[in-house]
Amino acid sequence: MNQSMSAEKIPSANSTGAPYVAGNFAPLKSEVTAFDLEVIGRVPEELNGRFLRIGPNPIDELDRVQLVRHHWFAGSGMAHGLRLHGGEADWFRSRFVLDRDAARVLSRKPIPGPGEGTRDGNVNTSLMNVGGKLCAVVEAGSIPVELDYELSSVRRTDFDGTLEAGFTGHPKFDPVAGVHHALAYEPFQPIRYISVDGDGRATTKARIDLPHIPLIHDMAFTQGFIVVPDFPVTFQPELSHTDFPWLWDERRASRIGLLPRDGDVSAIQWFEVPRCFAFHFVNAYDEGDLTIVDLARHERMFHTDQNGPNEGAPVLVRWTFHRPSGHVSETVIDDRGIEFPRINGRHAGLPYRYAYTAFWGDDVAFGPAMKHDMTRGTTEVHDYGAGMMTSEPVFVRKPGAAAEDEGWVLSYVYDPKRDLSDVVILDAQDFACEPVATIRLPVRVPFGFHGGWAPDKVTVVE
Repeated sequence: MNQSMSAEKIPSANSTGAPYVAGNFAPLKSEVTAFDLEVIGRVPEELNGRFLRIGPNPIDELDRVQLVRHHWFAGSGMAHGLRLHGGEADWFRSRFVLDRDAARVLSRKPIPGPGEGTRDGNVNTSLMNVGGKLCAVVEAGSIPVELDYELSSVRRTDFDGTLEAGFTGHPKFDPVAGVHHALAYEPFQPIRYISVDGDGRATTKARIDLPHIPLIHDMAFTQGFIVVPDFPVTFQPELSHTDFPWLWDERRASRIGLLPRDGDVSAIQWFEVPRCFAFHFVNAYDEGDLTIVDLARHERMFHTDQNGPNEGAPVLVRWTFHRPSGHVSETVIDDRGIEFPRINGRHAGLPYRYAYTAFWGDDVAFGPAMKHDMTRGTTEVHDYGAGMMTSEPVFVRKPGAAAEDEGWVLSYVYDPKRDLSDVVILDAQDFACEPVATIRLPVRVPFGFHGGWAPDKVTVVE
């Protein structure tokens, strides 16, 4: 964008990224290491590992012109982690993910690895353990960055040369097959369905050519299919005034493809669905001739606000696909505004009952956490207190659990009165009641995207 661009020429009603660097969207200025954390209540002794989170944390000071171009999804990543062990909160750390921008601004030596100068941009969206290594990941081009146990950047990785281009910001672990599934998109590349095995090696199982480049943040899978979203948010750099040029496309319908798990693109079955956008799927599974897909449905995206996902409150819906007829039906499960859905990971791709979400209201407003009974269509709410705002709630299964909801729900929760964050641990079976434990952090953890629980003795981030 020309720096002389006037406000009248900016093609968006909300034409600045300023809200996405204010309040708890604002980046941290420096890395953090803290010990001797205050604990209210009692940390379950079975929780031995790290509760991780990551999000964008722009490292440059942004002037007015840069704010016009700024998008919430942009900026160097910052990884946050709370280490729990033996009923104690051992430490909390925040570390920059050392992409080329962060290395330059911090005057640090760039990390090694493939993709230098081409795929070494911001990595800020999620974390995955693959092949026994923790990696920060992002969509649309840059390759993953391997982190050590204390969240420092080690190197860029293309999974030992098996990743043919960029990756995704939202891989999904399949507990039956023991692999991660991913859909990757980026400019001028086909959509790629990628499987990453337990040794950390990637296989591109399908390349899907579309007449446009849709934004595909997340995906879902069943035991028979990969769920391929094709929503009307497409790559339109000629119309964008931000650094993330995916915009609402009035020319496009919404559709879902069911791709056989073997990657046979010729057998993909497309279904037209209500015109909308979805960042996140809750889960999906097959039931005879039906495929059930649950998701957080936004009416549209990047239409009136190009700088962030500010198009109203999304709702929790279920789409039921009847494969023989091609018919699709929709059921609204909860219409109060939800996002960042999580489940008990052992039920991914399988029939399940419970989902956990964060409130998402108008103007990207966060709030309480919710537990949804997908069978009964009911919702429990945990209100953390006046003004308190949860990030993505993560379910952690109790050792030896029999029931699907036998576990804890962990969240990073922001308190605007103190301008600090806590980690709050709830009993998932006593969801609306008092927390099991609250760990006070010495800083706030900015609103970001994803994370999870990384047990010390297993190799997946749940």
